[in-house]
Amino acid sequence: MSNQTETKTIIEVYDPAMCCSTGVCGPDVDDELADFANDVKWLKSQGIELKRYNLGQEPEEFKMCVPVLTRLQKEGSDVLPIILVNGEMVSEGGYPDRSTLMEWAGLNGSKEDTLSSEQPLDQTAKPLYNEKVDILVAIGSAVASGSDPILREMFAKGKEEGISQDDMAKAMQSGLNVRQVPLSEIVETANELLGVPSNGCAPGSGCC
Repeated sequence: MSNQTETKTIIEVYDPAMCCSTGVCGPDVDDELADFANDVKWLKSQGIELKRYNLGQEPEEFKMCVPVLTRLQKEGSDVLPIILVNGEMVSEGGYPDRSTLMEWAGLNGSKEDTLSSEQPLDQTAKPLYNEKVDILVAIGSAVASGSDPILREMFAKGKEEGISQDDMAKAMQSGLNVRQVPLSEIVETANELLGVPSNGCAPGSGCC
């Protein structure tokens, strides 16, 4: 049994005899064991020390732990798994859920949500998308799609909203960059079919 300290939580799991350290193997995986294995992995990622002992592979660990050995001698292997927190028996006969593990580890209210180890979204981030950005996006899209009426409409609206001409020019350039991609590709294909050097010139333009 592991040594204890006042500042560190140590969780020990005494598993029944299983084919591997987690019991998650073979074609028919026990859902309870799979869930517990994931919870153990998450708990360790939070800095909690958790040890598992397999009766079939580590019988000496069971003999050295008096509380576990006593329960086994009295009730048999049906009491497994037995779980100890800092040397104190807290559970037997089943695997706890993540919220219970968190409570034992002292993580409630201080770490992440019990059902996920992912970082929460930053709720303090200031949204960037607004009406002016919407107009700039529309200007770029109008150029990319070749829509003259929409471009004129959005340019006029941009002036009304106080958007600088420089910003609108950048939005137009972004649209042009998008529009040029398929245009340059079709020019390349046309020149290839005609068997002429492709230097970005349109077929038959005489600029090459």
